[in-house]
Amino acid sequence: MRIRRLWRKVSAFLVQLGAALLKSVVIAVVLGVFLISIMHYMGVPVPSADDLLRGVSRLAHVLS
Repeated sequence: MRIRRLWRKVSAFLVQLGAALLKSVVIAVVLGVFLISIMHYMGVPVPSADDLLRGVSRLAHVLS
């Protein structure tokens, strides 16, 4: 009986954690697209996705 209650609590926690993670990823993508489109509209030079990924990989290499 106690194991079932514990499993339900853990399961509910994991569902809420997954939902929060999904929401944060979706919000980050939407906000990123919005900011990049605003910057592009204003004429600010926006780096390509390849440049951004190259910078992230360099940063990861330096920090590791």
